[in-house]
Parts: sequence; C-alpha cells; structure tokens
Amino acid sequence: MKDPMFFNKIAAAMLVSLLLFFGLPQLATALRGGHHGGGHEAEGGNPFPQYPVAYTSESAAGAEAAAPVDFATLLAAADPKAGERRAALCKSCHTFDKGGANGTGPNLWGVVGRTVAGHAGFNYTGALKAAGGEWTFDRLSAFLENSQSYIPGTAMVQRFPKAEQRAEIIAYMNTMSDSPLPLPTPAAAPVAEEPAPAAAEGEAAIPAPADGASATTTGETAVPADGAAEAPAEDHSGH
Repeated sequence: MKDPMFFNKIAAAMLVSLLLFFGLPQLATALRGGHHGGGHEAEGGNPFPQYPVAYTSESAAGAEAAAPVDFATLLAAADPKAGERRAALCKSCHTFDKGGANGTGPNLWGVVGRTVAGHAGFNYTGALKAAGGEWTFDRLSAFLENSQSYIPGTAMVQRFPKAEQRAEIIAYMNTMSDSPLPLPTPAAAPVAEEPAPAAAEGEAAIPAPADGASATTTGETAVPADGAAEAPAEDHSGH
C-alpha cells in the first residue's frame, strides 16, 4: 500500500538537512562567541562578543561636581519670592513677621546681620550661645546647608543642600527687616586668555633685528650707514 505521507516525509527530510547544513555552522560560531569573520580574532581576544561602553570617570565627574560656586553671585540672582515659598518649611517652627511670636524656634524678623542667639525672650541651646558672632550671609548659608554639622548640638534639624535654594531663602529673609543688608559683591568672572594667532601657512617668521642693526625687507637695497662712502669700482681697462 502506498504511503500517502511519502512525499511529505521526503520534503521534511530535505528541509531538516538544509537547516542542519546551514544552521549548524552559525550555531557553532555563536556558541564560540564569534560573528561574521569570527575565526580571525586577534590571539588572546575575549571569547564573548564585545560592545563599546562609555564609562564616566569618577575623577572627571568629581572635578565637575567640585567646581567652586560663588555664593554672592547666587544671592545677586536669587528671587526672594521663590525663597518665601521655600521658607514655608521653616514656618512650622518660626515666624517671619515683625514682632511675631516665638515658636519652637525664634522669630526671624531681622535675622540677617543679627547676633547669633540674640533674639530676646527665646531660650537658645548652649551650642548656639557659644557660637558667637553675627548671622552673616555665609554663616546663614552654612547653617541652612546642614545645621547639625555646622553647629553640633543645635536643636534645629534642617538641610538645604542646594546652594541656589539657600540663596533664595536668605534673599527672602534679608527682606524681612527694617534695614535689609546690602548684598555682597559677586566675585569677578575669570577672564579667558586668548590664544596667540598662528602664523599663516608658508609664511616664515622674521626674527627681530639685533640692537643697533637696521632691518631690510625683501627686495630692498640696504642703505649704508651715515658717513660711510660707497667705494667706486676699480677700472682695470688700461692694464
């Protein structure tokens, strides 16, 4: 009896043979980690496929992050209105209006330039009392950046790590005063040195003449020095 699947089996066998014939070499190459031309790698090369990956150097990233920031420049550009919005966090412990009551922290009207721990009627911690001095722009910035680190032992726990945010808050606090302090002068921007112009291609540099020597340009006859007569040519026609 003739098998009705005879031709199907033959076709399937041929297809499997073709797949094995063309597929096995590619499979073997892939398992070895190669690619087209994978048998020509340099000796000692990595057996797995390699892809270029760009890594950021920690030292380079650190150099960018360590770029100095002039706080006076940030203050000059700071928006007190933005600082008022940021200071909403502070209002849970402080009041900012003139004559405002003390809360968990003292009233902050006129705090910029005020003596540290100098607001009457508030019981400051010993750490703040020992700090001394005045609340300058720089001291307020350091205190807001990390109060516990700047004055260990203070009861205030608040951090504003971004200098731009601190500048906005302090700019706002400076307006909360009968006599706001003048902002510090921003540091002058460094002047970039301009590179010296390169000599045009094919143009030779002309050295400077020595002292007392007269320079002559190309194509011009040198002029004798004063008092020196040009010697006439000697006539030998009669000899």
